Amino acid sequence: MSRDLRDEVLYGRDVDHARIFISSKMDGTLDAERSAAVDAVSSVTGHRAWWWERDAPMGVLHSVEECAKFAHHSDGLILLVGGPLSDVIFAEYFAARDGGAERYILIRQADVLPDDVEKFISAQHKELVTRKFANIEELKSHIFNALRHTQIRALRHRIVERIESGGGADGG
Repeated sequence: MSRDLRDEVLYGRDVDHARIFISSKMDGTLDAERSAAVDAVSSVTGHRAWWWERDAPMGVLHSVEECAKFAHHSDGLILLVGGPLSDVIFAEYFAARDGGAERYILIRQADVLPDDVEKFISAQHKELVTRKFANIEELKSHIFNALRHTQIRALRHRIVERIESGGGADGG
């Protein structure tokens, strides 16, 4: 079996939901935000959050590679930032990017970020828009709106493709 096929079988995307990987440091300082992110993702029809606390297979030793594979084979990744980022978080983020996932970076407003995290976020501004949040409700609102806007934009891109290929209103 090829490595790509093996990875798709083991970590593959859901058939009936867009899988959104929740990434953040897991030292307890973002527990409420992680839970709120899962709730916000679940509130958008057709979306399901993948988060370690619920979805990591029991009994399996989880390495950085394991987390990165799940991120790579997700449809989106929400990165919650509230201080330093670990090597695991960077591995998840770049794996999701390399897998073509939509990426959403949400920064807790009250936190002072280390220089390397500030540089990382600045570099991502070339590809995406980030948001700061002051509280849980604002975080949930940002996530809901981002996922909903992504759905609408994807639909409209498909409409444009259809029109450009001659399958629109004038092309039958």
